[in-house]
Amino acid sequence: MSAEPHEHGFIPGIHNYCDRWCERCAFSSRCRAYAIEMTLAVDGFEGELAAAAEGLESAPGEEGPGFDFALEEAEAAVTEADIEREMLRHDAAWLVADTHPLMEAVKTLTKLAEPLIEGAGRRAESGGAEAEAFREPLEVLCRYRYLVQAKVHRALLGREEDRDAEEEQEGDPIPSDADGSAKIAHITCAAARDAARRLGDLDPALAAPASIYAQAAERALELIDQAFPGHRSFRRPGFDDTGKA
Repeated sequence: MSAEPHEHGFIPGIHNYCDRWCERCAFSSRCRAYAIEMTLAVDGFEGELAAAAEGLESAPGEEGPGFDFALEEAEAAVTEADIEREMLRHDAAWLVADTHPLMEAVKTLTKLAEPLIEGAGRRAESGGAEAEAFREPLEVLCRYRYLVQAKVHRALLGREEDRDAEEEQEGDPIPSDADGSAKIAHITCAAARDAARRLGDLDPALAAPASIYAQAAERALELIDQAFPGHRSFRRPGFDDTGKA
């Protein structure tokens, strides 16, 4: 999946498949989501609304009563049965995702991070050059502890949506959002595993929990590969298309 830069230099969709670590991202200046977050931080919600309103331009054919009538017709076409059917489909997708073996694996992984984070946190807070070595892997583990689980859940939900889209789709296939979410889940899970191993190497007292965590992470990585074989070929906008960004 490649993406042409927006007229303001933003890369469309780049925020959909990132690790949300904006402070370390080389593309933060080209991410619309980051720009909006910064505007909200500086100007507040009203400032962001004002900026958005200034950028709005009515496209041809979107003015006058004709457009309002078309919108009303579209809304009227959606029946209560359609809404109920969509809600049931959504609930079923959530149930499938929540009970999937991959989801169970990453939930376990989230819990296994706790003793590592607590032990490494004490070492990092002790001060001195030795303590500094713990900070980097500790930051990575803290950052990705919950993100892996969130991305896996989104991938599993997206897989159900992709199946529905395939039944209705005509023409060229659309890149799978599920594969994109699975890819960032795989990337962050591998980084968390490596961070845990590093913490185990730094402190013998952390070797056992680090080994348990790394083994669980390896299992989660295998399950991601099995559930989403297409994630390795998925190209994330910007990150995997740097020559075009």
